[in-house]
This record gives sequence, structure tokens and C-alpha cells, in this order.
Amino acid sequence: MNTSNTKLTVFLDYLGRSIIGELTESTDSALKVKNPVILHVPPAPDNSGRMSVQLYPLFFREFLADKTEDVVFTFLKDKVVETSIEAIDYRLQAQYAQMFNKNNEFVAGGQPQQAPQQSSNDVIKLFDE
Repeated sequence: MNTSNTKLTVFLDYLGRSIIGELTESTDSALKVKNPVILHVPPAPDNSGRMSVQLYPLFFREFLADKTEDVVFTFLKDKVVETSIEAIDYRLQAQYAQMFNKNNEFVAGGQPQQAPQQSSNDVIKLFDE
């Protein structure tokens, strides 16, 4: 995915979560968003006063028969709060692009082979395989 050609949108859903995704269509009543993610910003675990930035997909690709397939969600505009954000930080764009990179190869345990190496404490296994 080339982030320079991808128009990412940012909005709040009806639960107040910050959602980022590729805007594919906007009508008077709805937003169609491809591969939406929740932007989660918890305090860093080391109690340093810093924040960590995490993106969680609304639907994990590991659950799809075709792991390269995109997922499109329709959000009703009367249930979301749109923002005037025109551009987001390049690091968030890069993290988003890596999550949905079509070249990622998923293996048992749900981790993409091309993803950066993480410590075993950071790995969340989706299946007991």
C-alpha cells in the first residue's frame, strides 16, 4: 500500500473511539471505510509519563479465508463525529500501511512473517496452534 495515494480519514465512532481507515466513499448518510482501525493511546507500561500508540483492526485479517482481502465497514454519519483532520503523522500512516501490506504472509499464531521482531511479551496469539 502506498500511503501517499491512500486517503485516510479520522473520526470518532458512537463509542467515542478514534477510528482511522481508508475512505472509499462518503455519501450524505454514510462513510465507507476500508480496513478501519482503532487508535489506542494508553500510558507506556514503564510509568514514564509517556504514551504508546497502538492500532487495532476492527476485524482481524487472520479470520478471513483470504488474508489479503480488504474489509469495508459502513459507518452511518448520524452515529459518528467527523473531524477536519486533513493529514496524519507519517509514522501512523506507515504503521497503518504495514498492517495492511498485501505482501505480509500470515502463519499459524497470526503473526505476519515480515513484521518487525517483537519480544515474546508483546505477541498476542489469536489461535492455539
